[in-house]
Amino acid sequence: MSAGGSTVKGPNVLIIGAGGVGVITAYSLWFKNKCNVSVVIRSDYEIVSQVGYSIDSCDYGKIENWRPHSIHKTIEDSLSSKIFYDFIVVTTKNIPDGPVASRVSTILRPILTSNTEIDPKKESNILLIQNGIDLENEIIQTYSRDELENVTLLSGIQFIGSTKIGPGKIHQLGKDRLFVGGFDSCDIKARNASQEFIEIYSNEGYNIVEFEPRVRYARWKKLLYNAAINTTTALVQLDVPRTLEFAKNKDHTEKFIYEPAMREIIAIAASEGIIIEEEFIDFFINISRNLLFKPSMCVDREKNQLMELEIILGNPIKVAEKNNVPVPTLFLLYNLLTLVQSKLKEELGLLKFDEKTLKLQSTT
Repeated sequence: MSAGGSTVKGPNVLIIGAGGVGVITAYSLWFKNKCNVSVVIRSDYEIVSQVGYSIDSCDYGKIENWRPHSIHKTIEDSLSSKIFYDFIVVTTKNIPDGPVASRVSTILRPILTSNTEIDPKKESNILLIQNGIDLENEIIQTYSRDELENVTLLSGIQFIGSTKIGPGKIHQLGKDRLFVGGFDSCDIKARNASQEFIEIYSNEGYNIVEFEPRVRYARWKKLLYNAAINTTTALVQLDVPRTLEFAKNKDHTEKFIYEPAMREIIAIAASEGIIIEEEFIDFFINISRNLLFKPSMCVDREKNQLMELEIILGNPIKVAEKNNVPVPTLFLLYNLLTLVQSKLKEELGLLKFDEKTLKLQSTT
């Protein structure tokens, strides 16, 4: 562990995932100075422990040599000090089709076990600042009711353009807008925990943080962007403005990919009783048109990292199939990206294709 500054009176927050989103999240909490911020850093641990982060932020300006209160190379390291973490903030990619060791439920288990050993009656608040729909189900289905007795599940829907551009270097070009609420809208403990997190995260004049009472609505709304635009950029490996400008007649990407995919998301949500206003189609396309930015799935593909395919496309397609909603555009995007994801898995050694038999031999 490496100290980054004096601790303060307030809740202890552990952030898992030190990419573009995680680092800005950590800095915002640290900047407010109402909690103790610990971050699990893997690949950048050595450089951050030596010289700190270099951040170029549209919200906070240029910051050099910054460290949170504590940094840790591994989850195990973060538990060695026997600190009860009031908020466990997960900003890693959510990839249920990836290795078991990297799944959210696997990552969280030792932290929750440690918290229970330290104080079995105190509430552990898990905040998932991740893309997609139904991502909380993995935790609910993996843990027993007893294990979740003192666990509160919070949803973080974040609109931000922030990328790690090099070791210990973060570039944020889109303003941080975070909406926090309970996955269960009737859970009073989740409502109270959400309000507490908003209090320690909100920096007036810098970021925008609000309580979100309709978490499922907000997640379906963000899927308009992710299921249509994030996925397409990953397929073609282009930033968003180029996907629009390079299109036939400069409008075919918008007319024949983005708009149909978004309308299918609206139809799936409607089949679940959630009405997403059509005005958001133009909203997401227009803000994308004016921002030179590669979304997360595109960045992951370029880095040969697995993409959040299942929670962004797989889960909504499951809902569509359950409710008999036709989704030809989403289905095509999903199947093409499944091939791309499988190629990445093969390169990472997670599956093996036998070139003699021309058959898939194994998956991990």
